[in-house]
Amino acid sequence: MWRLAVLLLALPATAWAHSPIEGLGDFFNGMLHPVFVPAHLLLVFALGLLIGQQGVFANLTAIWSYLLGVLIGAALAGAGFTLTDASIQELAVLLVAMGVALLVVLAAPLSRPALVLLGLAAGLLLGLDSVQAELEGTARHVALFGSAVALYLLLLYPMATAERFSVHPWLRVGVRIIGSWIAASALLVLALLLAPAA
Repeated sequence: MWRLAVLLLALPATAWAHSPIEGLGDFFNGMLHPVFVPAHLLLVFALGLLIGQQGVFANLTAIWSYLLGVLIGAALAGAGFTLTDASIQELAVLLVAMGVALLVVLAAPLSRPALVLLGLAAGLLLGLDSVQAELEGTARHVALFGSAVALYLLLLYPMATAERFSVHPWLRVGVRIIGSWIAASALLVLALLLAPAA
């Protein structure tokens, strides 16, 4: 019996990138979307760690610029705007994720305008890359709004963790290690994305 189950799980099926989950409403599909896109998680976690590492209350404008970028990107995606195509957008998200994660590793103080620009760029890329191609009209806009809410909430956890860990030197090293893992993960996904098809 278990062999049949393994065989059924091994059968190929059609895979859709950025596709909704059947049975969920549009808003909840949108909220779950960033969780199922590794590039989005890498960028959100890296940015959250960076802002937390630099001090949350000193950089509230970076958080607001990130949220503004997400909303603008989602609005543009809802209107049908894309950078060029989905693979280029994902490539851009991964490159920015790797760069932000390397800034976490360096742990050098950044100016407020630099963090604001990073937040805006990251939010814009994530919003643009959040469209689910199978959804149209109102369903697409509701899903994009759900994605924007999730992208904001997902930023809060690594940000709060990094700020909390800033009280002890050995915990600050832990944040830098997590940043190095994110950078390495982004590099691996980039390598898979850019590898020639066999």
